[in-house]
Amino acid sequence: MDSDPITVLMATCNGAAYLEQQLRSITIQSRRPTQLIISDDGSTDDTPDILARFINSAPFPVTTITGPQKGVAQNMLALQALAPQGYVAFADQDDVWMPDKLARSVEALSKIPANRPALYTARRIITDDSLNPQGITRSPRRGLGFANALVQNIAPANTIMLNPAALALAQSAAGELSTHTPPYHDWWLYQLVTGAGGKVFFDPRPALYYRQHKGNYLGAGKGISKRLQRLKALFDGTYRGWLMAQAHALECSSDRLTAEARDQLALFLQALNGTARIRQPVRVYRQSFPEQVLLRISLVTHRF
Repeated sequence: MDSDPITVLMATCNGAAYLEQQLRSITIQSRRPTQLIISDDGSTDDTPDILARFINSAPFPVTTITGPQKGVAQNMLALQALAPQGYVAFADQDDVWMPDKLARSVEALSKIPANRPALYTARRIITDDSLNPQGITRSPRRGLGFANALVQNIAPANTIMLNPAALALAQSAAGELSTHTPPYHDWWLYQLVTGAGGKVFFDPRPALYYRQHKGNYLGAGKGISKRLQRLKALFDGTYRGWLMAQAHALECSSDRLTAEARDQLALFLQALNGTARIRQPVRVYRQSFPEQVLLRISLVTHRF
């Protein structure tokens, strides 16, 4: 296990305000990465200068590339394609990692048979922009699996590590995406790994400080205003659009899924297209009871 390489993949874009703290948290890991690959998606602030200085001082090899500038998902897919075989962890530019994040991730994944795709994810401590703790993300209340992954992502990218089998699966599947790029790369990974019969390990201990600031791509989604935004997305078609795009991306690699998952995906797409209702044997569910109620209402009223 100690000899297995660990590659950290980081996407950056105008992250100068917080980038140095995140880079330092990676350098002081109890299990240091073998290398760090950074894709900068057209930064116009001091991010390139910070990265240039870091390359000269980092205790491990650092490679920087120019991102495709087509959004976060495309940037992460471009990074993923460059990762050599081994363990791969994804990093945001504005978080701060716990010192044992990589060590804990590898330890959890090493207990799973090497030929089975596996994904590690964990809780996060939510902070303000000065890293003052504001709360902690919840643990899943229900089992993790494909029926959950079809309608909800519980594996945010900044917590994810893939074992070598999951990386090989993801790289192969990414080559099949053609025009169907998933809007959320991390959600696609959760769907792909569970759909292929892989294992998801959820660590109840927080793995990082999740900084909230005005530049967050998504954010923690806490508070009444965020809940109202999610409710609006459910009923104005936004949520349905996400589900459709994610499902079509997954359909590109349906041959890599288990027979049961292929059947679930096919019926799910029929429901999204309005040619069938989602009922048994398609078992989709979200983690919390209120979210599940809203999901069922949307299914009955066809308000995806």
